Amino acid sequence: MAWRTIARPERAGSRWGWLAGLALAALAACKTGPDLSADYAQTAIENYTLAQSEFLDKDYDEAIQYADFVRIRFPFSRFAVESELLIARAEFEQSNHTTAVDAFKQFAKLHPTHEHVRNGWATFMAAASAFMNAPQKFFLLPPDYMRDQSQLQDALIELEYYFDHYQGTVTEKFAIKLRDEVRRRLLQHELYVANFYLSREKPEAAIGRLEAAHSKFPGIGLDAEVLFLLGITYLRMDEIELARSTFTELETQHPKHHNGKQARVYLRYIRDEFGPADATRKRPDRTPSRPKSPPKPKNLKSAAHPERAGSGPQRPAPPVRPEGTKAPPPAPSVTPPTGGTTPPTSPGTTSTPEPSTPPPESATPATPPPQP
Repeated sequence: MAWRTIARPERAGSRWGWLAGLALAALAACKTGPDLSADYAQTAIENYTLAQSEFLDKDYDEAIQYADFVRIRFPFSRFAVESELLIARAEFEQSNHTTAVDAFKQFAKLHPTHEHVRNGWATFMAAASAFMNAPQKFFLLPPDYMRDQSQLQDALIELEYYFDHYQGTVTEKFAIKLRDEVRRRLLQHELYVANFYLSREKPEAAIGRLEAAHSKFPGIGLDAEVLFLLGITYLRMDEIELARSTFTELETQHPKHHNGKQARVYLRYIRDEFGPADATRKRPDRTPSRPKSPPKPKNLKSAAHPERAGSGPQRPAPPVRPEGTKAPPPAPSVTPPTGGTTPPTSPGTTSTPEPSTPPPESATPATPPPQP
């Protein structure tokens, strides 16, 4: 699909719609506009005509500058609206597809009564820009289905919006063709991911991809491949009856396909190995396992303050004093007695001397005084 050659459809009866744009080239001679560093034209229609001429000459940078001048200098002119559309087309032709997606979406949002918005062409071009921005085939790079497919998902979203709002318009046949191509490439990516998991003996991870692909992308030419891979995966997971029904569906719908011929071999194997169909056959538990929570530390204080671990008993926190009460006066400091000195006492009190410390048993007794 040569999506880069798509231009806006001028007439509904044209073969591709964009071919009618060549009538403009037949009516006007291709010429090169004046040097933009010198001056622009005086009116909106003159500048827009110069922008069209540069666009037909494939001088897209100059076409964007002329059209942007019309958009800014004459914002209330009808040529300002056409200039916005011309800028989006020029960005698409320059392969600036990310900018083109935003330009076409913004145009459709700001000008809902425009001819090319009402017939769905602007929305279709936004989807085509997203499609062209997706990975393309190149011999030096891995295949396109092995790389990121987010741009294809964006293109599919734009196409879904198109079919919700513009179904039955003159551009519908182009949108159908683009949607089939986008879905085919997304399905190839799903099959690649499923084969990746199967090659690593993880059928539980592949089964979700295959079941979603079978339900979301039917009728685009890869149904036999999807059914065959789905039956193989069910057989690996011991889903015998599901595998039997899948291979039966494959053999019935695609009897001449090579995968349909292989399905008959697998059905014969299932019948010989597991007997006839049994709706009460026990199925394996497919509930996903829940991860175990990590063990909690034994000493929560040590885990919260590892620097205090092993430092001995901690000093208790001081009691909390109620609000509105005065703090008690500090206790007087008492100096312990040194030697035989008795600590001073306040008047009117009797001090009791502390008993002296007896000498240790191993000490030598003092010599008695001599007798008179």
